[in-house]
Amino acid sequence: MLIFKEIQLLPEIFLGISIIYLIIHGTFISVNNKYLLIQNSILYLSILIIAMFCFLLLNNSIEYNNFQIFNNTIILDYLSFSSKAWIALISIFCFLMVQRYLAVQKINYFEYSVLILFALLGIFFICSSNDLITAYLSIELQSLSFYIMAAMKKDSAFSVDAGLKYFILGAFSSSLFLFGSSILYGVSGTTNFEDLKNLFFLTYLEYESIYGVDNYSFVKHVFIDGGLIQFALVFIFVSLLFKLAVAPFHLWSLDIYEGSPSSSTFFFAVVPKLAIFILIIRIFIQVFFEYSIKWRYYIVVVAMLTVIVGSFGGLEQKTKSLLAYSSISHMGYTLIAFSTGTFEGMQSMLCYLFLYMIAGLCIWSIFLLLQLKYKYSKKQNKDLTDLNLLSKSNNILALFFSTVLLSIAGLPPMVGFLVKIGIFLVSIEASMYFVAILSILCSVISTFYYIRIVKIMYFENSVAGKLYYPIQSNISILVVCLFYFLLFLFVNPTLIYLFSYKITLLLTMTVV
Repeated sequence: MLIFKEIQLLPEIFLGISIIYLIIHGTFISVNNKYLLIQNSILYLSILIIAMFCFLLLNNSIEYNNFQIFNNTIILDYLSFSSKAWIALISIFCFLMVQRYLAVQKINYFEYSVLILFALLGIFFICSSNDLITAYLSIELQSLSFYIMAAMKKDSAFSVDAGLKYFILGAFSSSLFLFGSSILYGVSGTTNFEDLKNLFFLTYLEYESIYGVDNYSFVKHVFIDGGLIQFALVFIFVSLLFKLAVAPFHLWSLDIYEGSPSSSTFFFAVVPKLAIFILIIRIFIQVFFEYSIKWRYYIVVVAMLTVIVGSFGGLEQKTKSLLAYSSISHMGYTLIAFSTGTFEGMQSMLCYLFLYMIAGLCIWSIFLLLQLKYKYSKKQNKDLTDLNLLSKSNNILALFFSTVLLSIAGLPPMVGFLVKIGIFLVSIEASMYFVAILSILCSVISTFYYIRIVKIMYFENSVAGKLYYPIQSNISILVVCLFYFLLFLFVNPTLIYLFSYKITLLLTMTVV
């Protein structure tokens, strides 16, 4: 029986039970001989489930100090609450935007929506995990769903190839996480974050009084100098960077973004990044801050390499690969903010992640909604030429697309400029002047491929633009709302700054 304290996990319990009911519902309908188009039914039920999840989440009493349940393996605090609410809200928009694409591509499997819900359940548990084993199982639940989503278009060799690559490389990165966790367990005898934090932050005198003078040299070598612990943390950190597609662990993402169905790529690019960063914060800021600060310079090198690869790699790419390189460079900027290790750095990182998710949602929504009137209807991927003179066919959509692109490129006076300049400022405050200058230069270079898309939409030398299928009015309203929300954040960015400030403040209180 659940005791009262553990009922705080009700949103996740509700989501898990709802997924089981949805599988039963889909199974009974799909065995019907009439071959019903069940995707819409399951899609709307999935949206209802996530909306109810949000409702239950908002009704939870938020504890500002650490509220730990299930033998301290799951933590409920403001960081997990806010990240889960944000991810759930973004996911509802994702479901609504992919509806038409699934119908056009004839992906009429009820399992597709169920897999997205399974991935979301894993992502929510990543946000709340307070134990290495819980974190690993949550990452696996998310990853296994993603592998199948990548290979969901069974009649496409590219999709199956993407799913297989994702599975092999994802399994490799998970093994690194497990190896690092096993070393930590071997050294400390626990996998719980709270226990690890208490164990590794004793003073020299406390160690001497606990272990005695004879064992002190061994204890000093293992715990205080922490060579073996840092060795384990490197493996865990590399596996999480692999999940974020950070250079030099980014090569898998290009083929997978290009080969997967665009609806799956949409989800890979927008939703899971925040949850992985929450886990990185929990491990490397809340628990092992003293150790991670020692190899902060290596994080800076990885971040700069990521920004450079993301900026130069996307200069000559197709649309989906270009967006993949764009995602890589944004992860680099986020890592720069993380590597500062300061309060303002954490705030800038969360600001950038929240804005990245909104802008990514807007870009991928427009990308999926633009469907050309081809003679060959099965063409899945879009080329940049498909956006040829979009301004003549759909002037408003071209305006929206170019504004959002320029926003994430960091052009003033968009909100993307404000959060990007925030990252440059925190890196300067942390005396990382070379990093700030190099990232500013890379930001200017990466602006080229965003402006290239705008040039194709507005100034291409062509007699006439392309013909597109009309967009449903309810979906177009959602796109307009997203665009106006971005404009609102430019006019009044206080909302996103206060939100991230509150999370960072409560986070630093728990660290202290």
